[in-house]
Amino acid sequence: MSMKLPRTLIRFGTVGVANTAIDVALFWVLHAPLGIFAANFLSTSAGMTFSFLVNGRLTFGASRLTARQALLFLATNAFTMWVLQPVLMYAAVEVAETPLMLAKVVALGGSVVGNFLLYRYVVWPREPASATSEQRIGPSLPNLTPSA
Repeated sequence: MSMKLPRTLIRFGTVGVANTAIDVALFWVLHAPLGIFAANFLSTSAGMTFSFLVNGRLTFGASRLTARQALLFLATNAFTMWVLQPVLMYAAVEVAETPLMLAKVVALGGSVVGNFLLYRYVVWPREPASATSEQRIGPSLPNLTPSA
């Protein structure tokens, strides 16, 4: 029996791999001239910007990207990185007696699941068919994706 993954999950995973590659590549190029902290800030910011734009438009099919979505996206990532991951690591290490690095991998997996669910249901919830542009909340950001 073959189980087919929904396209949204495949796109989400592909965007995740791509934004991680952007982060790592930029960090590699920038760390020598800028130092670790500045390079990390720029590389993670570039990866997150890419993730916001591509996940919003292509993965979750937003007709436009708004400042409200950008703030929810940042809040989602802050929650999953700085709250959910440490809680999952603590539970894995202290409760389940998991080795630390395995606990980190488990926490990363949990944050990926958390991000997907929060993106789908909070940042980019499916709009009802009757929603008009006047009913949407927040100013629109410029459309930065090429037309097909």
